[in-house]
Amino acid sequence: MTYQTRHGDHLLPRQRDSIREPLLSALRAVDQLASVPIGRGEVGEAHVRSILGARRSRERFFDAELFADPAWDILLELYAAELGQQYLSVTSVCIGAAVPSTTALRWIGLLEKKRLIQRRADALDGRRVFLMLTEAGKDVMDRFFRTVPAGVTLI
Repeated sequence: MTYQTRHGDHLLPRQRDSIREPLLSALRAVDQLASVPIGRGEVGEAHVRSILGARRSRERFFDAELFADPAWDILLELYAAELGQQYLSVTSVCIGAAVPSTTALRWIGLLEKKRLIQRRADALDGRRVFLMLTEAGKDVMDRFFRTVPAGVTLI
């Protein structure tokens, strides 16, 4: 007790102050990490679909062409399908992109060239073709969503 009283007024406050800032900095880093989703385990199909729904709801208030971003809509549609373990036909993806089919097909071609998406023929119906993210496409979407803090809604 005498030791704490004698040194408590001078030595301990200096020691406390010297470690306080690094500890606070570490706590801030932990808080930041805790608010970031960790991969697809934290980002679910429903979350991605809610982003798509919010993007479509803008059209009630603004002209659709103001916010046309077909590449992002296509990637979101395919990412949601991946998370939900579903396949989407080219036709469905074109509709989901909310742009004319010719525009959606042009963007699908570009995303294929970038090796973010791929086509796969339907084994049961030769007339239908499915689109899906490539491994690189899944990886980049996973990495993107890891950078988005929890609670942030992308539109």
